[in-house]
Amino acid sequence: MNKHPGKTGAILVILICFLISGLYTDILAISAENTDRFTLGWQAYESGKYKEAREVWESLAKNGDDRAKVNLGIMYDCGYGVEEDPVQAAHWYREAADQGNCSAQYNLAVLYATGRGVSCDMQQAAQWYCKAAQQGFGVAQYDLGMLFASGQGVPKDDNTAIQWLYTSGITSLKEEDTDGVLRAAKAINKFSPGHPLGEELNEKLRATGNTSHIASAPELFSGASIGTAWPIASGYVVTSNHVVSDTDSVTLVDASGREISARVIIRQENRDFALLEVDDPSSLPPAIPLARSQERLGASIFTIGFPRIDVMGKTPKLSIGVISSVNGFYDDPGSYQTTVPIQPGNSGGPVLNFKGEAVGVVTSMLGIRDEATGSINMLQNSSSVTKIDPMKDMLARLPKKDGVVRELPRDKDSLEDLADRIQKSVLIVVAR
Repeated sequence: MNKHPGKTGAILVILICFLISGLYTDILAISAENTDRFTLGWQAYESGKYKEAREVWESLAKNGDDRAKVNLGIMYDCGYGVEEDPVQAAHWYREAADQGNCSAQYNLAVLYATGRGVSCDMQQAAQWYCKAAQQGFGVAQYDLGMLFASGQGVPKDDNTAIQWLYTSGITSLKEEDTDGVLRAAKAINKFSPGHPLGEELNEKLRATGNTSHIASAPELFSGASIGTAWPIASGYVVTSNHVVSDTDSVTLVDASGREISARVIIRQENRDFALLEVDDPSSLPPAIPLARSQERLGASIFTIGFPRIDVMGKTPKLSIGVISSVNGFYDDPGSYQTTVPIQPGNSGGPVLNFKGEAVGVVTSMLGIRDEATGSINMLQNSSSVTKIDPMKDMLARLPKKDGVVRELPRDKDSLEDLADRIQKSVLIVVAR
């Protein structure tokens, strides 16, 4: 079982932004008529006429238009105007990838790396990252470098990793993507401090004159373990233990970007949650109330957290689902199974009912390892949530902080109003 969300270094949203917006125009053997029809499909999509867009792109895809195949893949991957179907997404990505479309190759690599629509297979992921990287796709170059650095799907090779990371930095430089250059330079420096190629990227970045960008780089998040946390009482904050497993001191970041120092005071490894403490309880936003009773099968729930902030950004993201089982994996009574979609970075976040009460803590995605091949098959729409009962017992034994506990109300409301109420009480946790 794949217990925790993996660190794959590949994010679908990058591709959605790049591909669906039509930035990839280096398409071979596409007639002017097809191009006009593709644009019509795009105009329909932008107008919210998803069915019309899908029909146009399906027609083009059947005639070999790889751009249309990629966009169909994205629609099925994300459920844009169709029922979410990662298997269909993989089908369309593969068709376009086999035609040499580098963006489709990258998207297919993401599916193999995350086990969406296909069996998790890091060797296949590495092969498709490589095909896209060889065509000059900078994000694929970076991710391939990170695979060589970690030895996932390819033999661990620091020199090859650094070469691909450097190449991704040069690609980003040509595209005037200063974030990409800086990211590549930092990755090289992490694996080999002071390496000439990392220093060369820094020099090239300085030569652009964009020194203000360098000065404002998000040093806090670079190379750190990132998760979600939330106050549960005056001065106390909860997150997932696996996010903070390698350190006792962490940094919390609130909605305004303010950094708050915290320390781990209790770990529950078997339930995968940790309790943090801050010196000044007034520095925290209001606590999220804990549910007074357990949820029933089918209850609607949601989470707010910070999945993959390196790409998706530091604004809070909301995902919704239901309690699909009142017992967790292998009928564990201490956790729920839910249909709430989660990603790396969601770990530690609150799972809430529609009164704004926390019913549990986001723990992990679920997957099954094939003992014969070692591959991991991710279970679609299946995540694990630790119930909050042990936290209630733990809080009852903790010293009470001075001052009145500020706690959010327990009022039933619309999802939009609940999101407005809760999002400022959800924190980014940064562990090194």
